Amino acid sequence: MIIDGRSAGTLLSDVVKRVSHGSGETLRIMADAQVTLQQVLLLTRLRQAGPSSASGLAEMLNLSLPAVSQAVDRLVRLRLVTRIEDSADRRKKKIATTSKANAFLQRLTKARASEYSAGLSSVSGETLGHLKLVLRDVLNQLS
Repeated sequence: MIIDGRSAGTLLSDVVKRVSHGSGETLRIMADAQVTLQQVLLLTRLRQAGPSSASGLAEMLNLSLPAVSQAVDRLVRLRLVTRIEDSADRRKKKIATTSKANAFLQRLTKARASEYSAGLSSVSGETLGHLKLVLRDVLNQLS
């Protein structure tokens, strides 16, 4: 069976909706850290990309510069990001994740994976085996 990208995206979205946040652990971790989903996305992209300017983050996330600046200010206060001088131009600042942010994102990733595992617990072993193979193939193709 051949499925176009839109249909596959819809199916993936439906699966994620059914298996995520079952225990509420990821939401609890976010609430305890006083971090919004938008801020988690910013931290995740920043960790992946490395130190970036506010305008670079705004472009990556398709957000306005004021929205990114406000989120960064909040994350600086929470000690999840830091502003560092740009080595090429000391007048400019780069934003980088801190070790606290990296530990937070690891806890969040672990909790999310646990929620997904629990959400998939009623799926047969054979189907889970197929799913793992397909997901690995997809990840390899996206690399």
